Amino acid sequence: MERHVRLQVSGVVQGVGFRPFCSRLSAEIGLRGSVRNTSAGVAIELFGDPEGIDSFIVRLQTDCPTLGHIQSIAMVLDERITEADVSSFEILESGSPGEGNALFPPDIATCPDSLRELRDPRNRRFRYPFTNCTNCGPRFTIIEGLPYDRPLTSMAGFAFCERCWSEYNDPVDRRYHAQPVACEVCGPRLSLLSGDGSPLAEGDEALRECTRALAAGEIVALKGLGGFHIACLPEDAPVLRLRERKKRPAKPFALMIRDDLVAEGLVTLSPYSRQLLNSPRRPIVICPHKHLSGISPYVAPSQDSLGIMLPYTPLHHLIMEELPVLVMTSANLSDEPLVSENGEALAKLKGVADLLLVHDRPITMKIDDSVVATAGKRSILLRRGRGYVPHPVMTKREMPQILAAGAEMRSTFSLARGRTIYPSQYIGDLKQLDSAIYYEKALRHFLKLFDLRPTLLAADLHPSFACTGIAKKVIGVPENTLLVQHHHAHMAACLVENGFEGMALGIILDGTGLGSDRHTWGGEFLLGDARTFTRLGHFQEAPLPGGDRAVLEPWRFALALMERTLGQDAARSMAEKLWPERKHIFEKILSTLDAAPLTSSSGRLFDAVSAILGVRAEVSYEGQAAMELESAAKDYAEPAPFEIREEGGVLILDWKPLVEWLVAEGLHLGPGKASSAFHFGLAEALSDVALELSRRTGVRETVLSGGVWQNKRLLSLALPLMERKGIKPLIHRVLSPNDECVSVGQAAVASLHWGVKPA
Repeated sequence: MERHVRLQVSGVVQGVGFRPFCSRLSAEIGLRGSVRNTSAGVAIELFGDPEGIDSFIVRLQTDCPTLGHIQSIAMVLDERITEADVSSFEILESGSPGEGNALFPPDIATCPDSLRELRDPRNRRFRYPFTNCTNCGPRFTIIEGLPYDRPLTSMAGFAFCERCWSEYNDPVDRRYHAQPVACEVCGPRLSLLSGDGSPLAEGDEALRECTRALAAGEIVALKGLGGFHIACLPEDAPVLRLRERKKRPAKPFALMIRDDLVAEGLVTLSPYSRQLLNSPRRPIVICPHKHLSGISPYVAPSQDSLGIMLPYTPLHHLIMEELPVLVMTSANLSDEPLVSENGEALAKLKGVADLLLVHDRPITMKIDDSVVATAGKRSILLRRGRGYVPHPVMTKREMPQILAAGAEMRSTFSLARGRTIYPSQYIGDLKQLDSAIYYEKALRHFLKLFDLRPTLLAADLHPSFACTGIAKKVIGVPENTLLVQHHHAHMAACLVENGFEGMALGIILDGTGLGSDRHTWGGEFLLGDARTFTRLGHFQEAPLPGGDRAVLEPWRFALALMERTLGQDAARSMAEKLWPERKHIFEKILSTLDAAPLTSSSGRLFDAVSAILGVRAEVSYEGQAAMELESAAKDYAEPAPFEIREEGGVLILDWKPLVEWLVAEGLHLGPGKASSAFHFGLAEALSDVALELSRRTGVRETVLSGGVWQNKRLLSLALPLMERKGIKPLIHRVLSPNDECVSVGQAAVASLHWGVKPA
């Protein structure tokens, strides 16, 4: 008698070489059977010695491919039989599409083996810019459906040549069942185009001409994995031309650098930053700038750091062999989405790029580079994109099928089913029409990919968010819609990400979100879980003159804070000293402050401090004033003052002592020391708030979420202060603290309202 089992394996088990791994493992142990992809993961059938099958199941988990991750192994069948008429172990055709929870990996940076082939003149893939294997290359950006097989990818139009077909079918080859495998004979090809679309060169000559053009100072659009980059030398003239053409006057550009050695000449690399930089995800990593590095100051104006990344495709490696550093920024105009199609690039980048290096492998779903900052040994995800998506967030409870529509700015959506939440990639600002179109396309793609048909919708309280309307358009009229308060969604996202189901405090700091009282919130102290919350306190409210204009003109909120602190006459006098060119409108603003909407926004407080200290009174991109304020900070040991008081049973963090200090002392200290004192004082005040609320509630776990917590200095100061006071901070680990995480929080809140069971 022998043993016969059927296993259903779920997790990241498609697109990572899992089936070839099973084939090799069965041969090593001496088992027969089969493996195939299904819409739920991978199905394995085994015949053989009972102990051998036990060993197979153990090693399935301990020896899983590097890029894979097993969530569960279900034994569907386990029986004793006489010897079956099965003589070998086979990789079968994939099962038909159907409902399931199959996962697949994100796009992965070129592995060392593929890189060696790329550089070896004796190898048939020498200088082939689309070299990949089971361990690297495109995944998310080429997949059209599950199971993950070549006919359901954008490689379907490229027929294997004889040699690639042989590799694809060889169980001992690194490319065994690697779906994107190709070579110069049968795979995608490069073309170099002029700015008006005229063909200039193809293949390797296109690549060489592109590199020569970059070295000569030209601006080139490069088609990569998830879309186009715009590249140029990090020198004054090309960078200034690019800023003018791209309509991006000050927002920092990222740099691609050849290797660690080059990076060390540009930035200060901590061991953790180096680890992130070299990880298979290859994010952009924000690192302290060595200002004598020779990089143009126009790459990241008024910033003390640079965003750098290593090459992550063979194309990048070939270009960077000749050029050690390049500006490598997303190919888009202003705040529009990334350009990803050849025709779209020719239309939208005309007048921006001098040349375009394109290829003929379609990008199924565009995605931006991920951006990560570090605070000690903690990473802060600033933008979740390539390398991270489509990894899910796992929950401890079963959920019905839910669509969570997310937020309007830094928008994402999330889909939920079972114990899995699938957050989308960063989409952008949905006030932009092209971003709204991108949101809808991405949503339809995710629904198809994961075979989901949600009838439950979670959305923001705000009645006019575009994401809510798009979600309803795509899924139809939902059976139920739950409106989730913005800051509660932030808190719930962090709770579910940390697997914490108890009551927690929340210090949620961001720019804006509609509150339960219909006021604009943004500096909130909460108590709750993923189901419900209570507002225990907030930043002192202040009028926001001009509404959204105050976001672009931080001096407006600064004027309001001074008026509420110093009185109208003193505020006018100080404003005339700080911003004399605007004195003609001060009187009108001051006389109408009482009619302006109130806000408890912590993000606007950073803007106001930046304006008062002369760092940034007007901005050209989101977060500019706060980022430059953080960059300006110099070491200074004294904290700026805040007041914590109670008002009607609610804890208020009052900024009036801060404003008094800024005009009396901060201006004399200068922006460097005053900025440092502000960050230190706010971190101390927030730790005191957490301690006081912990005393009142008996709860020590405290969620830190919201875009303000992207501030490395604030987080680095606040965490040890809180921990020393017995507070247990909960921070984001795989999601961004900004509004990208809101959709995950909405899904978590909704799941607890619509009937769930502990796993």
